[in-house]
Amino acid sequence: MHTRLATLAALCLLVGCGSDPAAPGTDAGTPPASDAATSPGTDAGAPLPDGSDAGPPAPGLDAGDMGPGPIDASAPMGGGATLTGTITRSAAPAAGGRGSLYIAIFDVDPVMNRDSAMLIASARLEDVDMSGDGASVSYTVPGIPPRAEPYFVTAFLDDNMTVVATDPTMAGPDRGDLIAIMGFASPSVAVTTATEVVFDLDLNFNLPF
Repeated sequence: MHTRLATLAALCLLVGCGSDPAAPGTDAGTPPASDAATSPGTDAGAPLPDGSDAGPPAPGLDAGDMGPGPIDASAPMGGGATLTGTITRSAAPAAGGRGSLYIAIFDVDPVMNRDSAMLIASARLEDVDMSGDGASVSYTVPGIPPRAEPYFVTAFLDDNMTVVATDPTMAGPDRGDLIAIMGFASPSVAVTTATEVVFDLDLNFNLPF
């Protein structure tokens, strides 16, 4: 993931990563219902010393190839705000436009701060078809803690099928993937209250390497 982020960061500096910034957001395919946010590797079923149940795992951070740590879309985080909207594409796909759509939310821009960015929440939409012009996919990412500072959103379509589904740590964009980028940075969004925030994204750039 760090290698792929370094590639993306270098690309942004060289070519401006989408000098034609599309709508506020892009590829990121966060799945509405089945999509999930990440959580730390706590054991929800481990008994306490007195024999009682430890309860469900607490919300935590998991990062994928889009930042430090894996993107785990298997266990949703509870509480907080929800980011939702539609994902479109203005860039033409290089690998067919069909695959899994990944969406991740970070505390700082993972493109410019790849070593310190922390994953807050994420989601994955499987079997997404964005091959046709005008394709649009709905996404939802729950479990986002409200704060005064903006969050940064990374979204990409793995239509070249290089992400290993059984290894979330490999979930990151590479050559040919459609991604969402705004100039030299990831799209940002304000999430100040524990409500639903609508944020549309556009996959406006095709990663050339």
